[in-house]
Amino acid sequence: MLGMSLDTISALAISQLGFMCLFFLIYHRHQLIGRLLALYSFCLACYVLTSYIDGSVYPVADYIAMRFAIMGPAALWLLAFYLFVDNAKLPKTALGIMLFYMILRGYGAMIGTGDSPSFETLYLLCYVIPQIIMMGFCGHAVYLAIQDLGNDLVESRRRVRVPFVVAMGMLVTAILIRGFVVAYQHYADQLSFTITPMSVELLFFYMFLITLAFNITSMRLQSDALQVILLPREQHTRLLSPVPNAHNKVDNPALVQKIYEVLKQEKLYARPGLTIGELAKRLAIQEYRLRRLINNQLGYRNFNQFLNEFRIAEACKRLASTCDHREQIANIAFDVGYSALSSFNKSFKDLMKVTPTQYRDAAHLENNEEYRKIAN
Repeated sequence: MLGMSLDTISALAISQLGFMCLFFLIYHRHQLIGRLLALYSFCLACYVLTSYIDGSVYPVADYIAMRFAIMGPAALWLLAFYLFVDNAKLPKTALGIMLFYMILRGYGAMIGTGDSPSFETLYLLCYVIPQIIMMGFCGHAVYLAIQDLGNDLVESRRRVRVPFVVAMGMLVTAILIRGFVVAYQHYADQLSFTITPMSVELLFFYMFLITLAFNITSMRLQSDALQVILLPREQHTRLLSPVPNAHNKVDNPALVQKIYEVLKQEKLYARPGLTIGELAKRLAIQEYRLRRLINNQLGYRNFNQFLNEFRIAEACKRLASTCDHREQIANIAFDVGYSALSSFNKSFKDLMKVTPTQYRDAAHLENNEEYRKIAN
């Protein structure tokens, strides 16, 4: 391919992956995203190395390289999760699935190949099932990059969502598919498909190009996409009555005031599915200006996060009101703009640290105490 041997292409891929790993470990090791990028690039480098390490001669090196190589899809998912999901906690279920995968896949890498019925069962349990699980992680990583694209207020992060994760997802998916065929060659015969040196060259060359492009971008961009990847996941200060962030300088206070007035007076926040494009149209300004203002001057990274504070503020008033004390919480949730009670409950607890029921009970208890003080 292009006059280069497989060894040359592999060396190029490993050199770029190694550079990427060292770059983020040296300069951005204190950032979680930086460490995950270093881990992911190291896993891919180990994957390439496993094609050349002779396990009979270097058993320890082969074991270590194989362990990191099979972590690649999980590292990609963790990277996508922490990069594109703001203020979210890592699900324990995901960690359990990863551990399950690592145990089965690690054992599957040691059983070799065979034709006995018992091997067929072991192969299904220790290789096919883990591969399917990791393909699911890769698919979900792509989903994480796409699902909130319209609500992302960090413009540079919006631009890296699809190219970055889709490219990496395609790469890992190709690796997984190749792994299916290489591990059990007679399956490839049944599918009329075989892994040839040329197909391996294409895979490694694609890996080299993707990593080279990312490394060039990392070196050239100083305050754009790379800065987004390396930003700490700051917790935005939650307020019952949304106001401009006191820590951010507001360059256009009149426009900020107009945004709050329109949202509160017309209760646009209560419209389910309200998009930032619709709000920009109502305010008669360009969408990119509105994104930039809410992100840079008000301190929000996601449009739904911005709307949720208005919605939860109104819900708190309704829950604390003596007039609405018998109203179903579900009705309040739908009235303030949520399409599902579960989404309302999650958003409410994230902001208020208590459930809607607990908040209502505490508010009514306080109201009763105030009433008794007045009566006495």
